[in-house]
Amino acid sequence: MRKIILSILIMVSAMAGAQTTCNMGWTTTWGTSPEFTGQGDMPKSTLAGKTIREVIRPSIGGDTIRLRLSNFHSTEPVEIKQIYIAWSVDTVVKDAKTGKIITDNGSTPYIYKDHAAFLTFAGQRHVTIAAGANATSDAIPFRVRPMRNLAITITYGGIVPEHATSHRGSRTTTYIAAEEAGPADSLVVVEKTDHWYNILSLDVRSCRQAVAVLGNSITDGRGTTTNAQNRWTDMMATALAGKQGNCCGNHNDCESRPKDCANETEKCTSDKPAECGKGPKNGVIEPEYGVINLGIGGNCVLEGGISDPLLKRYRDEMAFHSGIKKLIIFEGTNDIGTSKLSPDSLAKRLAEAYRQITDYARAKGIEVYVATITPTKGNAWFSKDHEKARQRINSWIRKTYRDTLIDFDKLVRDPKDPEKLRDEYSEDWLHLNAEGYTVMGEYVAGIIRR
Repeated sequence: MRKIILSILIMVSAMAGAQTTCNMGWTTTWGTSPEFTGQGDMPKSTLAGKTIREVIRPSIGGDTIRLRLSNFHSTEPVEIKQIYIAWSVDTVVKDAKTGKIITDNGSTPYIYKDHAAFLTFAGQRHVTIAAGANATSDAIPFRVRPMRNLAITITYGGIVPEHATSHRGSRTTTYIAAEEAGPADSLVVVEKTDHWYNILSLDVRSCRQAVAVLGNSITDGRGTTTNAQNRWTDMMATALAGKQGNCCGNHNDCESRPKDCANETEKCTSDKPAECGKGPKNGVIEPEYGVINLGIGGNCVLEGGISDPLLKRYRDEMAFHSGIKKLIIFEGTNDIGTSKLSPDSLAKRLAEAYRQITDYARAKGIEVYVATITPTKGNAWFSKDHEKARQRINSWIRKTYRDTLIDFDKLVRDPKDPEKLRDEYSEDWLHLNAEGYTVMGEYVAGIIRR
């Protein structure tokens, strides 16, 4: 009997020890890069008094959240009257015969009103964010399911900037209504746009940490299907979940999941979100890392391009998002494609930039991965000098980051013509298509998991 009791005590002690190994903290489950919004990317009419609904897809789950809003690139304050978050019905379906993705862009993204929660800022629903500033909501209990869409609905007050802080390449439809709409109200859409306005990041309390990706339009998702969430970073998040064991979406530590984890799908289905029933019988699989896409279309590393160049923005990007454990740098295509420098000079300047960002991240305890630059032959940007620069910087990357190398160039180039993408992966001989992004995402997940 004493031996049995002793064995039980040892088991209980071990279980308690296992549970204390989880260091709960804030981790960004979804995030984006803030940008200055030119007039061409603003809605047709002012956002003052309007309500917008924006859709995001978190990468890891949790039961407590906070939302960060940004007015970072605006020169005037923005007044937000109220904001709530809700589970969203996915508007993307596949044709049963062809498997082709069909997006329902003609309808409002429906939300589950019973799974909606208002956010507060210092206890108030109303918040005014100063020019050049961000604002973080109070922490609230709210269940986030990994890789299941959420809708963020913002009602603006009368004070809005002429140029909002946004992210242009959302690849996701934002719905604009003429007046205030609560969770139980129908959203009467008057305009649609493919930009995110003022939302910056969603954090969850979690044991897990995040992988952040600094990039350009290839990371931002040029060539993907609107609302399909099939950027290569999305596919990486999906792949990171694929071999993760059987975890409930509302539990951060898979090893300490409750005995009724197998009933998680049933619980979820009873709350009537259709997508929950599509998960495995033993619950929602939890990815190993949160994935933060910090790609900006047209962005350069050194200078020029669209938005602040990487050398100017990387410190802010890393400060805006929480729980970053790993950083991927995949940028330089736009620098090469627009460069008038000699191949050697450009490669040297890019190498110095990568080294500067790497040193900064490593000083913060972040592991840095660098990806080789993909081919562009067939695109108007291609030239022999540009190709020489690409080869030189890729050679340097391979030598410098041997242990944390992501060799996208080798992965997606045509074996018969290494200066160009594989036919089956190409969107325009510069950007990749959904098939190419899937290959990239699964490949990186394998590297991150190692």
